[in-house]
Amino acid sequence: MSRHLSLRSGNPVLSKSTFNSATNITETMTINGTVNKTAISLFLLVGTGYLTFNTMNTVLLIACGIGGFIVALTTVFRKHWAPITVPIYAILEGGMLGGISFMYNSMYDGIVTNAIFLTLGILLSLLMAYRSGLIKPSENF
Repeated sequence: MSRHLSLRSGNPVLSKSTFNSATNITETMTINGTVNKTAISLFLLVGTGYLTFNTMNTVLLIACGIGGFIVALTTVFRKHWAPITVPIYAILEGGMLGGISFMYNSMYDGIVTNAIFLTLGILLSLLMAYRSGLIKPSENF
């Protein structure tokens, strides 16, 4: 008797057909692989965010925002391009977040530093919890 897994997601980009296309899978998704790819994307985002925070440019901010939106749509409709588009998206979004952070930091001194440390602390804690096995992904998780 075969067991049918009912996978679902709250992400609107992931439809039922996403999980039914098992014939296109060439690589097994693991927690370690997911954590590593998330960490690389985070590094790219924070790096470009730091650069644009220190060299604020409105044209660059707008270009990163529009470019990030285009790359996000490309990734949604061409999922097999994700190994290329995800790092590009992380870089563009980092550029945009750096510029926005500069503007908010100009209005409210110190707010950006608090937000960055809290966000990174939570993300890194969760990644370590997943990698260590403290949080175990289940069929519907």
